Amino acid sequence: MICNKLLARFGGLTLLCAIPVMFSGCGESEITVNYTLAAPVDVEVYTESYFATIDLKGEEQMGTITAAYVDLNYSTAGDTTKVQRLYRVNNSRGYLKNFMPSELAWRVKEVNLAAVDREVVSLTGLDDGYDTLLHHIPMPERWRNQLLNPDYKPHLRRLEKHRWEMDHLLKGTVPVKANITQMLKDQGRLNFALIQIDSVVTKGFENRDHRHCLDYKIYLHEKESFPYYIWEQHVNSNIVPEKFKAYTAGIKAEYDTEFEVMIDPETGIPCQEREVKVGTHTMVHPVTKDTVTFKSNITHERLFNIKRGEKE
Repeated sequence: MICNKLLARFGGLTLLCAIPVMFSGCGESEITVNYTLAAPVDVEVYTESYFATIDLKGEEQMGTITAAYVDLNYSTAGDTTKVQRLYRVNNSRGYLKNFMPSELAWRVKEVNLAAVDREVVSLTGLDDGYDTLLHHIPMPERWRNQLLNPDYKPHLRRLEKHRWEMDHLLKGTVPVKANITQMLKDQGRLNFALIQIDSVVTKGFENRDHRHCLDYKIYLHEKESFPYYIWEQHVNSNIVPEKFKAYTAGIKAEYDTEFEVMIDPETGIPCQEREVKVGTHTMVHPVTKDTVTFKSNITHERLFNIKRGEKE
């Protein structure tokens, strides 16, 4: 009776009462995660990112906040999930509001992704769309030339695939609250080339967007392929003394990351994503070879709201 009352409260999810889904709090400890859609689904996403570095006094200094609205359409064809992404509105501010490549990717006019389970099989629109965007945004030519570096595009494609893979780590029956690292390893779902996943933990359920969403966290270690921009924010926006502008060699970064995902376990459509990254950045003086490091705190937050008709 309690379970029926709980399910009845979540407007668009009342149909779940008729199918055998097991919820934490209703006396069950497992749930089945699927990635199937009965019909296309339209979703509005708000993505916001905070880029801060630590000054010489050990205090956090915010440099850039990026934000954008995009629309997604999820559909399926056989075993393939297709996602169309359309850019809507930008609301970024701060030092690098128009110059973070990973964040500019959200402002590409249209990106189309297709995937089978965890594997992204095609990704179109990002390459040409990124170049077109850079030619339309007002900016100094030194920035435009830097951002047009063709080596960025494989990096941006990797980020798109990375988000999809993190959202689709779980499949089949999983414990609602448990450390499931070994289970996923045994299933071959943690075999990544460029990141090291330390652990995956399911945290139970959270209510988001009128949906009952399974919450899990992925703890991982990763290296940043293009850390130049956080360096630029740190040394060229007066967060640290001007002398560090000369430390332009050996720029690299490593992050300890907590990637949190909340998903609808029936459709696999995310409810929320949150990445919290603690970075250690290295920079080297090209003449003296003196090496220094600094810390960064980066947070990415993405909210997924399903577009519902008036009757829903």
